[in-house]
Amino acid sequence: MLKTLAVLRTAYLVFIIGYTVRAMPFITTVARTFDEQYAICSSSLHVLVRAAWLAIAWIAFETVVGWLLARRKAAPLPATQAAASTPPASPGSAARPPPP
Repeated sequence: MLKTLAVLRTAYLVFIIGYTVRAMPFITTVARTFDEQYAICSSSLHVLVRAAWLAIAWIAFETVVGWLLARRKAAPLPATQAAASTPPASPGSAARPPPP
């Protein structure tokens, strides 16, 4: 599940970067009139605001998924794994009395 979220996060990051770069007014020609300049800036601002809301939606999605994963109960280990995961006692540990 975490690897899937990492892949989704990476793909979304690449998308939002491309979407934002597309919105930037990298025009080689200069606008001749104020109306042209206003139209370019207005359309760019509209796309950038949409990109900001898409980023906020992604943050909200990650927050909800994170809370769901954090609140999920851990699956109990099978008896064979639980026995294998406990470290064996050292040979002399049972013979020594506990420290005062």
